[in-house]
Amino acid sequence: MGGTNYLKSDYDARLSYRSATARSKGIPLADAIFVHSADIRDGKTTAKVHDSLSPKGVKIRESRDSDVHPVTVPIAVILDTTGSMGTVPGIIQGKLNSLMGCFLDDKASGKKYLGEGYPAILIGAVDDYEAQRHYKHEGTLQVSQWESGIEVDNNLTNLWITQNGGGTYEESYDLGLYFMARHTAHDNWDKRRRKGYVFMIGDEHAYAAGVSKAQVKDIIGDTLQANISLKEIIAEVQERYHLFFIIPNLSSHYHDTSLERYWVNLLGQQNVIKLEDPGKICECIVSAVAIGEEHVGLDELLADGVATGLDGALVPFAKAMGEVSKYDAGELPVIAGAAGETERL
Repeated sequence: MGGTNYLKSDYDARLSYRSATARSKGIPLADAIFVHSADIRDGKTTAKVHDSLSPKGVKIRESRDSDVHPVTVPIAVILDTTGSMGTVPGIIQGKLNSLMGCFLDDKASGKKYLGEGYPAILIGAVDDYEAQRHYKHEGTLQVSQWESGIEVDNNLTNLWITQNGGGTYEESYDLGLYFMARHTAHDNWDKRRRKGYVFMIGDEHAYAAGVSKAQVKDIIGDTLQANISLKEIIAEVQERYHLFFIIPNLSSHYHDTSLERYWVNLLGQQNVIKLEDPGKICECIVSAVAIGEEHVGLDELLADGVATGLDGALVPFAKAMGEVSKYDAGELPVIAGAAGETERL
């Protein structure tokens, strides 16, 4: 998949049509854009994952090169849609339809952020398995095919913002990680031994028990011999992907430094991003991928205005990718450590 092209005119035409629809029906623009979620909320359809995003029985989601795009760069964006995220899913959902344009629009630096590569975008979502079972909903994991054109917008339209949660400070991120590890493939790795990118966006811990074989059977259909620890499944994902966890502002636990420490311990400081402005999700993703692809640096991203306000969060990853010219340890974020001390993550 991912053999089509992004055309800004397609997105502009859709936005114009949806704006007119919202005005004529007297509904919020978000309801005209994210139809599946609105239909579930209004009782027009069953509360379940849209068929196009269902992981049940899916053998593989693959990002492959084509004649149209000889070099594809796979980018997965997986959003926590539970209640603790507050208004953030709607903000991010509304911004992601401009992600392709943010990658491909001409930049002042005159350089292509992906070199000869072309982005393929996978849209996904996770919530809380136990909460969904409590509400008798068919949910927990949503995952699209990799796409490079207007189909990305189709997947966003079909995304279900569940708003459920179990109140345990844990969500089923493990199921999203399992799917990425065991049910995706991409030519960027298979042909070029270059990693793709996974951005999980959330504000809680993963379930400490890791990947449950019973839940995998229920949600995806795989039969596992045993549960898989969280560290093991993360290591599997990291074999073929740069794995980021983004903690967005306006979510319930953005200011909890222990949450940041939890994900830093799992992924490393360079792969945990505190996003002060959720409306800059596209700029954040584009900047991280551009740095990872090594065609432009953080300085150029700042000069282009793409990484404005994000440089502090991106410095650790830039350093990890070998950008050491102007960034030193003094620019890393400081959080509370033991009593009377501070600790650098």
